[in-house]
Amino acid sequence: MSVEPPHPGRLVHVERMRMRWGDMDALGHMNNTIYFRYFEQARISWFDAIGADYKTLPEGPILGSINCRFVIPAVYPCELEVTLVAGQPRRSAFPLYSELRDATAAEKVYARCEAMMVWIDLADGKSRPLPEWMRSQLA
Repeated sequence: MSVEPPHPGRLVHVERMRMRWGDMDALGHMNNTIYFRYFEQARISWFDAIGADYKTLPEGPILGSINCRFVIPAVYPCELEVTLVAGQPRRSAFPLYSELRDATAAEKVYARCEAMMVWIDLADGKSRPLPEWMRSQLA
């Protein structure tokens, strides 16, 4: 299935997951906080795939900011798909745009997310310029 990016940029990762029963709230749909967990898991899976390993590298990406627009409620059971689109990199940061959608009906978008990732020195917590290998992942 072809996925249209939600923003200009490069589609860098697509991940499919199944909604868990425990993700529902008292109203019978996915609790708002859980959306952020699915976006997080897709980011971490992408970082793992490209070798941005926090255990072996002295630098890496952290979440600087995030916002989410809830479009329609996700209701159990459903197959989910999270897309990650990398936007234009800056000196030490880059935006990631995500959509959480129904994996069986891509036009059914549950939520849209914008996150700003900041590249930092993992020892001192200060921002560092994006390394060239990371820039090449974003280009």
